Amino acid sequence: MSSVRIHYLNHASLLVEVGAVRILFDPWLEGTAFSGGWGLRYDNPDAFDLGATATHLWISHWHSDHLHAPSLTRLADRNPKMTVLANVSANFSMVDRMRSFGFRDVRSLGEREPFALDGETTCCRYPTAGIDNMLHIRSGPWSILNYNDCNLPAKAIHALRRRIGPLDILFTNYNHAGKLFDVVDDETRKGQLAEVLELTAQALDPTRVIPFASNHYYRTSASADQNRSMLGFEDLDDLARLDGRYVVPRIGDQVVFESPTQATVHARRPAIPHQPLETHDYGPEVPWDELVAEVSARTKALHAQFLQMGRLAVPDLVVRVSDHARNLRLSLGQPACEAHPSDTPHIEAHSQAMRIWLARRFGDDTFIAGAHFRILDANTTAIERWALVTLLEASHLDPQSCLEYLREPEGRRFLWNRREEIVATLFGGRLKAGRVRL
Repeated sequence: MSSVRIHYLNHASLLVEVGAVRILFDPWLEGTAFSGGWGLRYDNPDAFDLGATATHLWISHWHSDHLHAPSLTRLADRNPKMTVLANVSANFSMVDRMRSFGFRDVRSLGEREPFALDGETTCCRYPTAGIDNMLHIRSGPWSILNYNDCNLPAKAIHALRRRIGPLDILFTNYNHAGKLFDVVDDETRKGQLAEVLELTAQALDPTRVIPFASNHYYRTSASADQNRSMLGFEDLDDLARLDGRYVVPRIGDQVVFESPTQATVHARRPAIPHQPLETHDYGPEVPWDELVAEVSARTKALHAQFLQMGRLAVPDLVVRVSDHARNLRLSLGQPACEAHPSDTPHIEAHSQAMRIWLARRFGDDTFIAGAHFRILDANTTAIERWALVTLLEASHLDPQSCLEYLREPEGRRFLWNRREEIVATLFGGRLKAGRVRL
């Protein structure tokens, strides 16, 4: 049996050597993500040198901690000839975006379509939700799954596992990655994270598990307190002592598998220390009239995409715009307006964060995953509903888009390729933005 060598570059980025293939995943290797909302806990000085040796590159989804433009531009400058596997679906295509960084060999990677990496290694992409994806790699006897950032109900996981077959190595995330809507103490939160990791491993049932994401921290003053409740490598070590399936590399380490049961971690020396944690600076305020106009345009667009039914399920949201010290009321289908001083705000955010959320492409994910707001009201129904509808619309999963999918063969395939998730979600009622559905 040939060996598998794994280099842990940073955050959710691995370089995996199997046979003659060196496939690079999700290189966020420097700087910040989510418009400054996240920073890297570690600075790996070897990351770009190793990443540039890849024969293949795959980006799991559009979030900027995975599709990180500055890192990809540097890698393309170092090795423009690596083969890029660009996700293509009915709602998005990465092809042009990946070419824009300077990569010359960009190949379309469809949903559930096996792709030959070389003579003995293939991969197959399985989509989840709107933009997330997992990648299954087969090479000789090896079966490897990158499940990072996928959020599926347990029944959907079991159905996909039966289709994929036995797994030797599972790569999966283990930390929270966005604004937390519920309030629990830090130790309880860590226990929940460990439980989700364990349940994911049980559902996918691999021989070995490598928990490798996330090693970010929250940079916004509104959400920096969430950093205290994130799992660290020491917590994962405790888990590995109880469950021998877990292999826990640090940033910069290598793991060599001679067989699925025989793994050796080669620790980097010296170990890479934590970087100092910084706080994001939003800069100048957005003029109030501009902000109101931009937000109003989006609320009207959302109303149309939800077939003018959104107001039945989405209550008004009152936002304390911190830099203006004024409250803004959001109503689906209605112009935004200043709220009455007696209205209790649900959340607080800087005007630049509000512009990110409602006036920029993919700003919905940036605002929510980047945790660019503070929750002021213990009743989070309004912000959760607004998060859900904006995320669905941005991912082209709103009612209007779904009707359009049903009209065209490509759209029907798009829905069929998510059949396990759709069935498990509809029958399980697990449709909430920012919530684990396992």
